[in-house]
Amino acid sequence: MNILRSLITIWIVLFWTPLQAQTFDNSHLIEDATNGDIQAQYTLAHLYLKGKGGIVFDVEEAVRLLEEAADGGHKEAAFDLAFLYLNGMKLAKDRVKALHWLTRSAEMGQVDAQYFLGLAYKKSDRVQAAAWLKMAADGGHLEAAGELDQICAEEPQACRWSAN
Repeated sequence: MNILRSLITIWIVLFWTPLQAQTFDNSHLIEDATNGDIQAQYTLAHLYLKGKGGIVFDVEEAVRLLEEAADGGHKEAAFDLAFLYLNGMKLAKDRVKALHWLTRSAEMGQVDAQYFLGLAYKKSDRVQAAAWLKMAADGGHLEAAGELDQICAEEPQACRWSAN
């Protein structure tokens, strides 16, 4: 038993390096984000949101970077902004901003955003709901296809698609 304990102790001393002891060099990531790389902005924003990778937790900086990435066409950044504002977990809830970013993400082709917009419009505007759900279903979102089938069965006129 003492030998096993000794071996474990030696292994820990020689090979175990706690995460806290690691240093992170994010200089290239920060430089790329500063130069407008939307993927770098998105990645760096998530490091700020989590306070990980040698980056100090900072919601305002994370939101700024997500907005820059979304404005540059990063559909996941817009989607993440929508849920940050909707849930209010790391910043104040704001349904108007949540809907804005969810719509932007859906317009960029993010199928989960299209699905959630379809659900959001389901009670108030069945035509709009069906349109968003159809986009999501066409993008392979299975739950959207089920919701769309339900709307079309209950209200067929909401599902009359115009030929483009």
